[in-house]
Amino acid sequence: MNLELLNGYVLVAIVIFAICLYIAMIAAGFTELVSRLPKARTGKKSSRNLSAARRSRNEKRLPHA
Repeated sequence: MNLELLNGYVLVAIVIFAICLYIAMIAAGFTELVSRLPKARTGKKSSRNLSAARRSRNEKRLPHA
């Protein structure tokens, strides 16, 4: 086996490895992008008036006169 043929095989292996890394980087970026997208809310809606919800749970607060 001559040296030029071996260099060609090594070059092909490096190119295949680089292509695999490129595809992995694209996939990682896509999953990062998808994870940052706002998710649709499912289940019970949260109360818009959070301070009123907190006040109603505070047992030490005096009842309204």
